[in-house]
Amino acid sequence: MPYFHRGRPAAATALLSLVVAISGCSLGVMAGKMLTGEPLQPAQFKAMTGVDLTKGKHKIVIVCSTPTSVDESLSSLNLDLIDGITRRMKVNQVDVVNPDKVARWIDDNGGVITDPSEMANAFDADYVAWIDLYSFSLREENSPKLLRGRTTGYIRVYQVQEVGDSKTVLTAFNTEFTSTFPHHKPISELSRSQLTFQKEFIDQICDELAEKFYDHRPGVQF
Repeated sequence: MPYFHRGRPAAATALLSLVVAISGCSLGVMAGKMLTGEPLQPAQFKAMTGVDLTKGKHKIVIVCSTPTSVDESLSSLNLDLIDGITRRMKVNQVDVVNPDKVARWIDDNGGVITDPSEMANAFDADYVAWIDLYSFSLREENSPKLLRGRTTGYIRVYQVQEVGDSKTVLTAFNTEFTSTFPHHKPISELSRSQLTFQKEFIDQICDELAEKFYDHRPGVQF
């Protein structure tokens, strides 16, 4: 049988060996990525705490606060972020408190979270992740017809500990974050509605923040 009828794995191995031999290591690495995909990047939370949330041994509750300057049309931004981040973490095998329960608790308690220990006592979780947005905007500064999302904020994760009949929290992990969409240049409002753009930007934020908690492949920045 002619050699070119062999299985794909053998052909792929031969191709990779040939590239390494002829073109050097750097091209060999590139070819390897083409065949196997980008390697996983370790979760920042795991790297800093040693805790792998995807093992199912720990449960986390996600809460989010947004700046008072957020427009009324974005009044549900905190709940949208909680829901989006939680769904992505669940897909990646992280045990997370149901976002509907969190939203109901926030609504029943005045819509404002002031103390992470409140969440620790309200839910059965080992960690409370508090995502605090400092700023959020959808338009390019001094160019009201151009769309570019920008946000800054802080992630604080608290470990829950039982003290007598109640629970308290200790800081386990914290990091600042910024997100810009799109990265290279703003988008004209004539080519995309603000509502569509807003959803795309929130999706990007959810992707970037959720990935702090599980190993992931490098994302594509637009």
